[in-house]
Amino acid sequence: MIDCHYLEPTTVSEACALLAEHGDGAKVVAGGQQMSLLLRNGLIQPSHLISIQHVSGLEDIAESADGVTIGAKVTLNRLIGVDNAHPTLRALSRAVEDVADQQIRNFATLGGAICEAHPASDINVVLSTLNASVKLVSASGERVVSIDDFVTDAFATAVRPGELLTEVVVPSFDLTSAAAAYRRFVLRAGDYSVVGVGTFVSLDGAGSCQDVRIVVGNCSGTPAQAQEAEGRLKGHNIVGNNALADAGDLAAAHVAPSGDPMASSEYKIDLVNVLTREALAEAVALATG
Repeated sequence: MIDCHYLEPTTVSEACALLAEHGDGAKVVAGGQQMSLLLRNGLIQPSHLISIQHVSGLEDIAESADGVTIGAKVTLNRLIGVDNAHPTLRALSRAVEDVADQQIRNFATLGGAICEAHPASDINVVLSTLNASVKLVSASGERVVSIDDFVTDAFATAVRPGELLTEVVVPSFDLTSAAAAYRRFVLRAGDYSVVGVGTFVSLDGAGSCQDVRIVVGNCSGTPAQAQEAEGRLKGHNIVGNNALADAGDLAAAHVAPSGDPMASSEYKIDLVNVLTREALAEAVALATG
């Protein structure tokens, strides 16, 4: 039996005040997909559940000169096709299409998916690829944290006591010369990824790589940036040569995943190589198309 108090604030400030009042025993719930599993299996026993379902201002998607801001309560289903209005979110939109199933996506929220910090999260890999950040608000103020610093380990985040994640910010980039792509491998549709790789490339007119990010998911506790592979590409021409294959090799050499029931360590390493090449090729094609 679940024995806890259920609270329904209507503003961010009220939610933060309740978090501060009830301390570590309080847990935030939005769509409730992951929370319901944790409660049902007795993995957490909160003294208070603070629902942000009726908190206004957390369900907007807006664009500014700095990028696209996505409210923490935006459901995953709303992100499908969001690139029609916000093209820089193409990789995120495509990744979300394959997360779980439609019924779950109708309730699961972006903020909840991020805070779960699952090692196989497609969403956190894509957000890291896009160099996104999150805003955390508390009764004492607010701070902005990059997604790379926010996810600290498997199922662990940098959220401090009393803080509420309110929005995600994805920086803008020049769509005529830069693009992001995401590739994943799953055993069954809707499953967590065995491995996922996100890539971002920015090119000049001659095909030289001005900026690049390669992020690997589910090979460690957090999304891992393949910096050696990035170094092979940055500052070099990467169109019509072996650069992408070299980057795939280097990304695979960068990871040391543990085997699990889905795949052996060796198989995951092979997947990193292949998926890195594919995601880079897609990003380059989009950036030059």
